[in-house]
Amino acid sequence: MNIPTTVRNYLARKGGQYKVHAAPAGLSLAEAVRAARVPVQKLVRSAVLKDGSSYLMAVYPAAHRLDLAVLNGNSRRNFVACSSEELAVLLTDCEAGALPPLGEPYGIKLIVDCAVDELDEVFFTPGLSHLFLRAQQGDFNRLTGAALRGHRISSPMTRAATTPTEARREGMKEKVEQVHTLPPMPGIATQILKLRNNPYANANELAAVIEQDPSLMAQLLRYAASPFYAYQGKLTSVEQAIVRVLGMDFVMDFSLGLALGKSFRNPKDGPLGLDNFWRDALHVAALTQTLCNSIEFSRRPAPGVAYMAGLLHNFGFLLLGHLFPPQFDRLNKAVAAQPERPVLELERELVGVTHTEMGLWLMDAWNLPREIVETVREHHNGEYRGDYAIYPNLVHIANRLIKRFGMGDATGIDLPADLLESVGLTEEQAEAALGTVLQMREGLQFMARKMAA
Repeated sequence: MNIPTTVRNYLARKGGQYKVHAAPAGLSLAEAVRAARVPVQKLVRSAVLKDGSSYLMAVYPAAHRLDLAVLNGNSRRNFVACSSEELAVLLTDCEAGALPPLGEPYGIKLIVDCAVDELDEVFFTPGLSHLFLRAQQGDFNRLTGAALRGHRISSPMTRAATTPTEARREGMKEKVEQVHTLPPMPGIATQILKLRNNPYANANELAAVIEQDPSLMAQLLRYAASPFYAYQGKLTSVEQAIVRVLGMDFVMDFSLGLALGKSFRNPKDGPLGLDNFWRDALHVAALTQTLCNSIEFSRRPAPGVAYMAGLLHNFGFLLLGHLFPPQFDRLNKAVAAQPERPVLELERELVGVTHTEMGLWLMDAWNLPREIVETVREHHNGEYRGDYAIYPNLVHIANRLIKRFGMGDATGIDLPADLLESVGLTEEQAEAALGTVLQMREGLQFMARKMAA
């Protein structure tokens, strides 16, 4: 059997019995699985991750989705997916997209999802997309027995696609999950994240990063000088804006959100085009922050995180336009022609995937904070009360408020009493927050035009 030398030698050294299931060469991995009659529920896959100079191979059922937020939370690390170029260097004799779930022969630390241990037998690729090895659990455990075990580092995906819409969705998800096709996190955003994780970072260091981007610097200074803060002095530097007006935490989250937006160059026109996208995003961000500041201090979440949650909540639209221009164009036209229909409904019908799902895949790939991930996932769900619910709940309220002025993609404009109570706001406070943001409307429109340019 034509197995890569590294894997073949490792199998011989560890011993055990392995049955080969082969498919014709030249097929995609998904096609090969079907051709070789491999049961998907017993197939395992791997992903190689990195945190600085450290590498980790995560092994989990192929029918699951790796949950980086859980893995990083458990390990207190900041792992992200390796690029295809890095994988080619680390696993030199394996095909891209057919990584074996074996870290030891390649000198990579291994973590195995506990769900794999529950399988009576395991199928895995030895590094070639048309070959699969079948092993009893005992033999597979012999190959991975020294690995760390991870509890719930992956979660089951939806059932297999049975309709054209579901098949289309799975095809798009497969493309999105090829992380190297996603727009990389901008360099400035990466620098800001490093500062965000450094408890000793200071205003001078943060200002130095922001000043690398004149447009980001200008937007920050304009926001600090807006009526929202009513600062009477003159701001001549980013450091002054940080120290005198905005504060470190808010500036980091504000700047991170704006820097991430530079990754996309989508069409400008239409209800989902960049002009309207940034208009809505900036209004929701400002309103989410204002609502946050209206909450009683002991219950108040972080204003900077609230702002970033509002800014990034609909980033799935940007990713859709970036990866799938024809589908995005079709959806953009449909939203314009049928404004009364919920966007989520149109997305499922025309695209097979929603912007919340697209955004979730992107946030996972970029390994953004869990508060942002939950907001992207749940901002349309006004009944969500799970982890970090305060952020998606505030974004949901903000979307309903700006819908009154023809912005956003909320399905209603009323404010449910139980939702307001859950975040610690009254309807009067929410209305007052809306009034405050409307006073900033000219400045927000200006910033939106700059972002869309």
